[in-house]
Amino acid sequence: MEVHHHPQVEKKNFKEYFLEFLMIFLAVTMGFFAENIREHIADDAKEKGYMNSMIEDLQKDTSNINTEVKGNRLLLSGLDTLLDLLSTPQNDTIYQRKLFICSLVNTYWYMPLLFSDLTISQLKYNGNFRLIQNYKVANGILQYEQGVETCKDNYDLLLNYYHIYEATNKELFNMSLARPAFKAIEKDFITVFLPLNKIEAMVPRGKYIDKNEPELFSKYHDDILYYQTTLSNITNITEKQKESADSLIQLIRKEYYLDKN
Repeated sequence: MEVHHHPQVEKKNFKEYFLEFLMIFLAVTMGFFAENIREHIADDAKEKGYMNSMIEDLQKDTSNINTEVKGNRLLLSGLDTLLDLLSTPQNDTIYQRKLFICSLVNTYWYMPLLFSDLTISQLKYNGNFRLIQNYKVANGILQYEQGVETCKDNYDLLLNYYHIYEATNKELFNMSLARPAFKAIEKDFITVFLPLNKIEAMVPRGKYIDKNEPELFSKYHDDILYYQTTLSNITNITEKQKESADSLIQLIRKEYYLDKN
């Protein structure tokens, strides 16, 4: 009969167990800290990337605002001329032709309101706003976004008044005479900025007024006045928003040590 000898198992003392535990604990802890450091470095890189992207959006905003404000100031001046004509309605053909052309040039267009909100949308809706650790910058972005929403709310009101006077415009004037000018404008929008004598050459002669009624002239005057007042307000608000954009750009560059490109 064979006899099997069992190998003797060497028993470890408490000190050896404790050292093994300590080694495992240190390995896990170091791994945890290493992962946290890696994530922190990655988050810092993402944060800085978002700040560079935010500056690009703000620079686009300032450029768009400059264009919008310049166009609106020109339009406000043209609307002043139109209101002056509507304040003193006359029955002669010379006046009606001048009124028709002035209305055509200054009520056919408006400046669109454009803001670049790609970065803010990514920060908000992808849950990445947490990456912005700088309180001043985070607060500045939120305040800027509130300013953008205020501009958009006022712009919605502007479009409401635009559609109101547009309806009165169609009721008052014989718009078939505007067709050649409209075609020229559709081909090249810059046409609206030509001198009035250039526009006048595109407008055939005919019956300019469909309804020569004092009440309709008065309504059109008031419609244009409400529109002009709202346009003036939104232009001033948008100019303020440009100042906010410039200030936010400087703040981001300062806090994140970003050089001007």
